[in-house]
Amino acid sequence: MSQRPGRHHDDLVRRAQDALDREDFNEAEALGRRALMRDPESLDARGVVAAALIEQLRYEEAVVLLDELLAKDPDDLVALTDLGLARFELCEFEKAEAALSRALEIDNTDPQGLYWMALCLERHGEYELAERYFERAHQHGPEDYPLPARTTPADFEATLRGALAELPEDIRREIKNLKIIVDDLPREQDLTDFEPPLDPCLYGLYVGVPLPDRTTADAPRLPDNIYIYKRNLERMCSDLETLREEIRITLLHEIGHYLGFDEDDLAERGLA
Repeated sequence: MSQRPGRHHDDLVRRAQDALDREDFNEAEALGRRALMRDPESLDARGVVAAALIEQLRYEEAVVLLDELLAKDPDDLVALTDLGLARFELCEFEKAEAALSRALEIDNTDPQGLYWMALCLERHGEYELAERYFERAHQHGPEDYPLPARTTPADFEATLRGALAELPEDIRREIKNLKIIVDDLPREQDLTDFEPPLDPCLYGLYVGVPLPDRTTADAPRLPDNIYIYKRNLERMCSDLETLREEIRITLLHEIGHYLGFDEDDLAERGLA
C-alpha cells in the first residue's frame, strides 16, 4: 500500500535531517528538495535545504529559502540564526546583525546566535563586547564554540618572523619586494571587490601580481602585499600551539600565491 503524501513528506524531511547529521550535504539537499516537491509550502523542508546549502557555501540560495520561511514564521530561531550566518558570509553585515538581534531576542542563550553576533560586533571594532559574546557562546555550547586563543601583537609578529626565517634562502630572495601586513580583520572593500565576496573569516590575502605572471617589460612596482588577519586566526584556534602553526601555514600559503602556486599546488604542499 502506498504512503499518504503527508507521511512521505515527513519521512523525506527526517531522512534529510539524518543526512545533515551525517554531513552528507548533497543527499540532505536532494531529499529536502523532494520533500518540497511533495509539499511546496513546507517550512521544515525549506529549513533543511537551507542548512544543506549553507554547508555547501551556497549562501545566496540559502537566503532565498530562509526569507521565505521567515515570512511565514518570523520567530523560527534556527532560521534566524542561519540567516544571520548566511548574510554575514555574504558580507551583508547590517542584515546579518538584524537577523541575529531578532534571534537573541527570542533566546539570548542560543550559542550560534551569540557567536555570529560576536563576529558582527568585531566588524564594528567593538572587541570587548564581542569577547563577552564569544564567552557566552562557549558557555552555552562549549564543544561547538571554543574560546579564541588570543595572543599579543608582539608574539604574533614574532611567530611570523620565525616562519619567514625558516624559508629556504632562494625563496627569501624572491620575497624582498613583498610587504607583510597584520590586520585584525579584512576590510569590507577587500572582501566585496570579488564576486562572490570573499569569506569575512579568511586568514590571509595576497594582493598583487604573482611572479610567473610578470614580464621584463613591466614598470617598476610597489611591493605586493600579504595581509594576515589576527583575530580570524585567533578565533579558529583553541590553543596557542595550534595558533602558531596556523599563522605559519597561512603566511606560507599566501607566499605560495605570490610565487604563482594555485590551490592544488598548495594543497599538495600541505598549505591549503
